[in-house]
Amino acid sequence: MLLSKWNYPKENPQQSRLLQKEYGVPAIVADILTARGVSASEAGDFIGAECEPEDPFLLPDMDKAVARIEQALADGEKITVYGDYDCDGVTATVILYQYLQSMGANAAWYIPERLDEGYGLNCAALDAIRADGTSLLITVDNGISAIEEAAHAADIGLELIITDHHQVGRELPGAVAVVNPHRSDCPCAFRDLCGAGVAFKLVAAMEGDYEMALDAFGALAAIATVGDIVPLTGENRWLVRKGLSLLEYADSPGLQALLEVAGLAGKPVTSQKVAFGIAPRINAAGRMGSAKLAVRLLLSEDPEQAEALAAELNQANLNRQQEEEAILARVQAAIAENPALLLDRVLVVAAEGLNHGVVGIVSAKLVSLYGKPNMILSIDGDTAVGSARSVEGFSMFKALSACSDLLVKYGGHAMAAGLTLKTADIPAFTRRINEYAAQYHDQMPLVRQQIDHVLSAGEITLNCVSALEQLEPFGERCPQPLFLLKNCRIEGIYPMSENRHLKLKVSFGGKSIHVLYFKMSTGQFIYPVGALVDILANLELNAFRDSVSVAIRLKDIRPAGFQEVKFGNAHHYYEKLRRGEPVAAKVAQISAPTTEELRFVYKLLRAKGGSQVHIDLFYLAAAADRMNYCKYRLILDIFQELKLAEIPADLSSVRLLETGKVDLESSQILTGLRSLLKP
Repeated sequence: MLLSKWNYPKENPQQSRLLQKEYGVPAIVADILTARGVSASEAGDFIGAECEPEDPFLLPDMDKAVARIEQALADGEKITVYGDYDCDGVTATVILYQYLQSMGANAAWYIPERLDEGYGLNCAALDAIRADGTSLLITVDNGISAIEEAAHAADIGLELIITDHHQVGRELPGAVAVVNPHRSDCPCAFRDLCGAGVAFKLVAAMEGDYEMALDAFGALAAIATVGDIVPLTGENRWLVRKGLSLLEYADSPGLQALLEVAGLAGKPVTSQKVAFGIAPRINAAGRMGSAKLAVRLLLSEDPEQAEALAAELNQANLNRQQEEEAILARVQAAIAENPALLLDRVLVVAAEGLNHGVVGIVSAKLVSLYGKPNMILSIDGDTAVGSARSVEGFSMFKALSACSDLLVKYGGHAMAAGLTLKTADIPAFTRRINEYAAQYHDQMPLVRQQIDHVLSAGEITLNCVSALEQLEPFGERCPQPLFLLKNCRIEGIYPMSENRHLKLKVSFGGKSIHVLYFKMSTGQFIYPVGALVDILANLELNAFRDSVSVAIRLKDIRPAGFQEVKFGNAHHYYEKLRRGEPVAAKVAQISAPTTEELRFVYKLLRAKGGSQVHIDLFYLAAAADRMNYCKYRLILDIFQELKLAEIPADLSSVRLLETGKVDLESSQILTGLRSLLKP
């Protein structure tokens, strides 16, 4: 993404040398840790030193939970585990249910249906569970906000143990025990557990140590910890390291079948493979149908049955991917019908009958496409339900709170949220949330890319890249390192996979290297051979047959010496002008294009023979020395208005259209811009 903020690493050679000496790590690893602000006392946690998890009984009410479960086991009471339909809730349900079964309990499990019941406890489900003979209900990954439902459970004689990891409100629900690391009275040093992590600790507390819990349920807890995107720090790093080492060899037919359909059977499993291969498949069950499918798979003890269930789950994931594409296409069709939507500070798109379980994923994709906070609303009659995603620096939760009088309900945090509102209130809500954004952010924050290390050519070696594995597992708050390769001279451009991807040959530090650029074709790539560029990339080891090499995967590319602040300001003023917001006279003067400049850009596009060219890269390569970016984008909008050019809704490219003679002066956009120049 060109319109992103590159955050450069803070170098501290003295601290880096200290880490190298104390932990015996290579300079590249020490430099990355230093750039991330990791102190000498914290560094061991990030490079594989053993971390002893805290006593599970430090969690509030853990003693009460254990005592009540032991009583239920002794008395033969029926115990039901009540979970959630995402990866965390599913695995937590399986962990606790399997443990109770192993203890000889009369146990059952229940997960609500996403579309029919929604998240968390509901009174109808509690009534059915109680009628089926359950006297003790244990929640996993939910329940901390279920004040009314907990009261109803007490009324019908159903005792509750709540285990959850979500933020605690002003009031705790009535229950025998409320086990949550975010309680204000929790003395734990580490609190960022996922729901399955809390369930895992409950098992450890029942057993008196972590050994059995880790052997039996470490793999499931690791999957949940990665899948729920909780910080991979502290105890979570210990749990994921241990759990992933067990996952490859897990004797569970369900897990083995899941690894098989994900293409991971018999291979070392990393956190990234879990994040992109395992967790999405488990989540797909609840998104596309019923999460019960995923639970049945993970509980299966029959290899043939597990294979069939895994195939179903894999198909659900394929359906989820297709649904994502369909929703994204509908969102972009709505944008194509009303391109002015993209000028808003907060993008709000509403459509009929979208899958509630998938819109959040699509919302995250919109952040990548447009660099904007956004929300997608699914309209169902008089009600609209949606998901929202944001960028760092713009709190979605605070923005929704400012519009709370227009919402039926909402919840979430700074970067992601969910909401429900009346369909009739969508226009007012869209206006209000953009007014809020304008009040606090005249210029909206950009998507940020945190660079971990400015790479030298001498560091592109098998030894250096192998050393990066010491920083695994990668995930939230410990991402895969991002490197800056400065002043790369492009020597060759080669298509891959029928021109769906590129391989670039570049000269970097006097050394020729290859860089992989996925989802970029030769037609869209505008930099010519000989261009000098800066590249952001990940470094990985690539094993092929008996050979191991360094793979450099491009994440972003810019011209060397790119003026980020100037470019960002120009885009900011482009949107202000298109929204009709007031700007300084000087800004209007340098932004309104002349007839000569309109013809100049037209000739540049015509020289491309009607082919699609990347909007931003084309500007940098062909027009940046003649005009500012704001003026260039205004010219493209004028061309689109006059049907001289076509710009798709994803803003990926611009293409000149075959058309007859057009009067450029007839453009309403151009007329409006020139009116700003009149005294």
